Amino acid sequence: MFIGPSSESSAELAIPAGDLGPLAWVLDETRKTVQAATKALRRFAHEAEHARGVDLASVDASQLRTARQQLHQVAGALDMVGQAVAAQMVRGMEAAAQRFTAHPETCTEAAAAVLEKSGFALVEFVEGQLSERPRSALGLFPNYRQVQELAGADRIHPADLWAVPWRWAEPQGMPAAEPLAPSTGARSRLDQGVLRLMRHADPRAAADLAAVSSQLASGSAGQVASFWHLSAGFFEAIAARLVPVDLYVKRAASRVLLQYTSLARGEAALSERLAHDLLFFCAQARPHEAAPPPALVAVRRAWGLQGHEPVDYEQALFGLYDPAVLAQARRRVESVKENWSALAGGDLARLKPSVDQLGLVVESLERLHPGSQPLARALDKVAQQIRRSGREPSAEQAMEVATAVLFLEASFAEFQPQDAAFSARLRELAERLDAAAEGRPNHSDRCQPDPDGGRGRGRLRRSWPEAGAERGHAGGLAYR
Repeated sequence: MFIGPSSESSAELAIPAGDLGPLAWVLDETRKTVQAATKALRRFAHEAEHARGVDLASVDASQLRTARQQLHQVAGALDMVGQAVAAQMVRGMEAAAQRFTAHPETCTEAAAAVLEKSGFALVEFVEGQLSERPRSALGLFPNYRQVQELAGADRIHPADLWAVPWRWAEPQGMPAAEPLAPSTGARSRLDQGVLRLMRHADPRAAADLAAVSSQLASGSAGQVASFWHLSAGFFEAIAARLVPVDLYVKRAASRVLLQYTSLARGEAALSERLAHDLLFFCAQARPHEAAPPPALVAVRRAWGLQGHEPVDYEQALFGLYDPAVLAQARRRVESVKENWSALAGGDLARLKPSVDQLGLVVESLERLHPGSQPLARALDKVAQQIRRSGREPSAEQAMEVATAVLFLEASFAEFQPQDAAFSARLRELAERLDAAAEGRPNHSDRCQPDPDGGRGRGRLRRSWPEAGAERGHAGGLAYR
């Protein structure tokens, strides 16, 4: 269990964000503690479900307090190793557990299952931070939103998981606009534009709002001018259809109107949270090279967002499977490799273990990725064919199965089933296996993993050293 900070504050103990060494130290304990907390919640929910309507007070509520404390420790540890976004996710889980403690009847089995899946997503995200190509934390947002809903949070926004810290900047090269001071006319234009945007997602309304924002920026100075420049970039992105006009975009637009009202009354306070949200949407909107919106381009340049890649925060990237199932799949793939190589070399004592282990790999593949049926069927077809014949596989079969197994080994090392290339490779390998099982020639090129980021989902190259080829087995197969 984590030991929290005592006299020293979390800020004093914080690790620089770029240093991943401390994260590696706490990763295993993070995984275990999150798992223990979510299991305690599932256990309470199960017991409460059976006691509901009888005597809910008889269920041991200390499990809820323990889970909340464990999650609190995880959040503190992640903060200290520079993982603020992951800590934000855990704090949401902690808040949900705290709400369950105050109102045990809200800890239903469905709610506990949401937190368990969110725990899977969190651990997968944190593990990914140690990989060569960590994925965006915005892929956590669907889980984060569910957690915050359980916690009864007032604010749920994808920008909460955006790691870019807020700072004020002064965009340069903004389009010239006639200065506009707060007035009844300005308020009317903003009111009408926001209303049309809210009701009809009208891009022309967004263009009007961008123009008003640019004029207000020209008539202002300092941070107020920066805010209106940001607003102009935000509305230009909507007008150019570079961001979807979803709930979060509409709320931001309405908050811009509220900020105008505050400034028009002479109040100098600017909402940095709103400014950060506007910047988030400007980052999400990558301008078209052919006709880049000028205010949006200036904003992205001023805040250093030129290289930022948009992310679909409505698409879940994490927590799509139980990590225990993936770990089991990795073990099964590792087990089948040695036996299959020996069987292909003529060791018939390995026939039954090879066939049985291929069946287990097929089972794992189907559990992890519903779209894997073509490859699963092809592997099962080869396994049953070998079982019936009682003989070692042909050289082509040996090579094709070994290629598929090595592909799965590399893919399971960093499993991303939503990757379109992964599904395409599954189909390609299934076709090759079917051809080998039916004795049809397969003249397609040998394939090899793409060094630019396939990481197991790219193409495969098969290498047959001369000695291995002479023996006719898959021992010379290499994934490289």
